[in-house]
Amino acid sequence: MTLGANIARLRTQKNWSQGDLADALDISRQSVSKWETDTSIPELDKLLKLAELFGVTLDELVCGENTAKAGSAPAAQAASASFPPQQAAPQRKERRTVAGTVLLCTGAVISILCLLLTGDLLAGLLLASPFFICGIICFAVKRRAGLFCGWAVYLCLDLYLRFATGLSWTTIFMTPIWTAQMNYMRLFIAWVQFLVMLVMIICTVCSYRTLKLPAAKKEVSWLVAGWLAAFVLLPLLMRYGIMPLWTKDLHNYSQFSPYYFIGILYDYVRLALVTVLLVRTLAVWRMKREEKKAGRNAAVK
Repeated sequence: MTLGANIARLRTQKNWSQGDLADALDISRQSVSKWETDTSIPELDKLLKLAELFGVTLDELVCGENTAKAGSAPAAQAASASFPPQQAAPQRKERRTVAGTVLLCTGAVISILCLLLTGDLLAGLLLASPFFICGIICFAVKRRAGLFCGWAVYLCLDLYLRFATGLSWTTIFMTPIWTAQMNYMRLFIAWVQFLVMLVMIICTVCSYRTLKLPAAKKEVSWLVAGWLAAFVLLPLLMRYGIMPLWTKDLHNYSQFSPYYFIGILYDYVRLALVTVLLVRTLAVWRMKREEKKAGRNAAVK
């Protein structure tokens, strides 16, 4: 029996789906599918975790059913009972529940304090909005809740700076012509916004470093189209579609004009698109590299 077939057998014995096992190991369901079809092999740390989840030794996991029968023990038999993998894995759901409750309560306290101290409930809700959003994320998102909370906090702060000061990270492009009269602190804040955005993109790419895409011949074509849209089509649409309307209505321009909101939406759409494209491009690159490696190994054999 192959390693993949043994993983599938042990998973089935516990009545777990591939998604359940993937959640317990904090990987994608596609990775589990590749293991069970012997398309790829789990790393050593994942093998150790699999053995712990299934209640077998590493030898029993790798060698198959016969070894498992020969070396069966009361502990292994007890572990073979059907229970959700979340009980053996770290209690992520409980931690998310506690974190979400704390965040929501913190947001409520901030709102009440602002109402009592300033009489302005709206200001309190605005200050507490990152806590409310992150609390909802903790309850709603099963995986990578911390990453999505980080993005929520970044976007809330970015929106606050845009509306309160008119600053955004795009201000960094004015660095060569910036003067002391324009206040260097404003330029510094823009650079901080830009660096934080880069950190969030890097964290997102690292978080999805194990992403496995289904084999699709057109994936590369879609990626090329996506990069063209992000750096050619959307800028052209903004420059020749939105900007002319913007400049014609400058006398009515304010931070609450529709053109200002369109500009913010444009920045966020491009940011989301570039982040998704980076994640999927690296996933395709890893997939192609694994295919070449498998081809070389097959040629050697």
